[in-house]
Amino acid sequence: MVVAKVVLWCALLVGLVGAGIAVNALHVHGAVGALIVASVAGLVLLRLRPAAQLEVEPDRITP
Repeated sequence: MVVAKVVLWCALLVGLVGAGIAVNALHVHGAVGALIVASVAGLVLLRLRPAAQLEVEPDRITP
């Protein structure tokens, strides 16, 4: 689980940096691709967040 989060954080950061570089160089396709990578990585990280909270606090019930 830790390795997956590290890879996703790296993908998120690479996507954001890549989008910035592509926008600076006026490459539309590169910017769109980088933003897609960053968005997917961010969404997966958000999806993993409740699972991690349940591992830390199993007694707490979330609606």
